[in-house]
Amino acid sequence: MSINHYTCPFSHLILSGRCECQHSAKDCIAEKEFGACLNENSSIDCQSLYHHLRDNSDFALKAHHQSSLSVGQQSKIKMGGLLALQEILTDLNTENINNIVTLVALTKQTYHGFEKIPFSQLMPKISKFKFRNRP
Repeated sequence: MSINHYTCPFSHLILSGRCECQHSAKDCIAEKEFGACLNENSSIDCQSLYHHLRDNSDFALKAHHQSSLSVGQQSKIKMGGLLALQEILTDLNTENINNIVTLVALTKQTYHGFEKIPFSQLMPKISKFKFRNRP
């Protein structure tokens, strides 16, 4: 029996312990651990949400016309965007996401897709987000 694994744009956040997802899976190749998604439709929705966040975050990142982003910038978009959506849609103001797939589905349902997300409301949280709080 073979299990299909799909791309998870938020796997780094899941592996770091900042987020959880009911469709996430951890796997290893040699000594490298990586995350994957076990649900194709969820993978597609998460990737679409990330691309919309990415496409609308240039101003917040001060990364105009920049084709590739650093890992830190990507984490800022992903985690900052998810936290902002969670706060807007559920009034939860926490540092973690309990279930990414539930948040993505709620976002898609509330805004009838990802194109109509009020990105201007997300940008302050994205620009302020720091993955590591250094003393």
